[in-house]
Amino acid sequence: MRIRTVITLLIGALMLVAAAWQPKPTSTPYQPFPSGFGYMEGKEIDVLKEAVKNRNHADVRRHGWKLWAGIMQPAKNLDWPIWYTWPNTKAAFAPEDAKRNGLADADAQTDVASKSLKKQNADRLIKDSVPLPIYPIPEPVRKKYPKAISPTFGTQCNTQATSITIRDGAHVLFNGDILIPTESLSLEAMDWIRNPKKPLYLQTTLNKLHNKKIHILTAPQQHIVTKHMYWPVKAAGLSAIPVWHNDYGPGDLCYAGYETWSHLIAVDPSGNQVGQTVQVSYLYGVLQADYIPFPTVTKPAKVYGLEDFYHHKVTQADWDSFDEADIAIINASSYWAYNEPFGPGDYLVTIAMHINTKEIPTWTMQSVWWSDQYDKGKYAADRPALPQAQGPWWHYLLVDAYGIPETPGGTQPVAMNPYIELAIHPVATNCNTCHSRAGWPTGNKAGFASYQNPNCPNLLETLTPDSECLKTLTLTDFQWIIPDRACPPQ
Repeated sequence: MRIRTVITLLIGALMLVAAAWQPKPTSTPYQPFPSGFGYMEGKEIDVLKEAVKNRNHADVRRHGWKLWAGIMQPAKNLDWPIWYTWPNTKAAFAPEDAKRNGLADADAQTDVASKSLKKQNADRLIKDSVPLPIYPIPEPVRKKYPKAISPTFGTQCNTQATSITIRDGAHVLFNGDILIPTESLSLEAMDWIRNPKKPLYLQTTLNKLHNKKIHILTAPQQHIVTKHMYWPVKAAGLSAIPVWHNDYGPGDLCYAGYETWSHLIAVDPSGNQVGQTVQVSYLYGVLQADYIPFPTVTKPAKVYGLEDFYHHKVTQADWDSFDEADIAIINASSYWAYNEPFGPGDYLVTIAMHINTKEIPTWTMQSVWWSDQYDKGKYAADRPALPQAQGPWWHYLLVDAYGIPETPGGTQPVAMNPYIELAIHPVATNCNTCHSRAGWPTGNKAGFASYQNPNCPNLLETLTPDSECLKTLTLTDFQWIIPDRACPPQ
């Protein structure tokens, strides 16, 4: 009887935790990764370990495809994917006095947390610090949503603002460009970061662990973290989207972001022009690194329908649920893309996504992006039959980065998502190699963790926790979100 009581209390406690972190304002509770897609099922983990050991990308890729399709399945009683019911990194790194709210108010964010994802990434760059485009906040957004605008500072001690940004919203984050990101966490990942006995969302905790010479933090095996990118699509007319056709190779060290790609497609929500080739335009109010305006891009584009994308029509109820920062971020994206505001009735289409899980010690890392050439090349390979999967998961390409070297004991292959990585990195990068360097303290000099640790400058080097360049760090188990977002002392 006592055992049954304890079990009942534990189940009740877990349900309360899940309810506490449910996203605003839906009444739909947290929904775990769905069954039937290989996640923590059967002998899947043993297969993955053998695949990594034997450098078997086919088995790895089949697992990656299933994870991608599974996490994009529709949530029950909600017209969003499963991951939309999960807490996000804004909640995970909310300041202490806001944590009881589940998702902190924008006003509770620190100046460090208000940096765009692109700026956070740029702060970690050394060798490949390519000049990045400049996205001035559109004037209509600044005027209409002033509470969403935040200054950023050159250093923690500098009281002079060096730029302005948009605060993270309750649902979406600010990428500093057209891409509209979310970073979602499984409940196990959230609980690990917000553990009251070892709160990893605080820099003070990381400092204590480092001072005690703790070398490795270990995330739970059911830890999942995602980075998902939406692109705005207007309800009326045609909306242009740049598409990657291998425009740059690993030897190109220049900026290779989507603004410079050679091909566009168009999306027609009405479906009336699907299959046609028409002239479309995008990119407004964006500056090159030397402050010369990017010209608006106008090119012929093949027209696709919404059914070719995972997509969501933003309803009035959605719009009412968004906070001011959410609305400002989405509107800024729409102005930069089409010089038009965004509102209820318009669409968000999935353009790219990272899915990282701790199923195996070297992590499973897969990344997908939408492609009009989804049936060509090595990133289209090894798709399994998934009759249970809803949506056009097959219309995307997938790259895997499970820590498998190109040759035994060799370097890692190039493995990047053109939409996500090329907004900040040159082509020659590998997700696993990058994340294996995540640790504390961070900085752009020897002895500190950075995406390009100067002690191990080879971006494709196969690293382990015992690698000489990582020995002095407190490694955060492949999680850059912890050192990037941990709250500084108030």
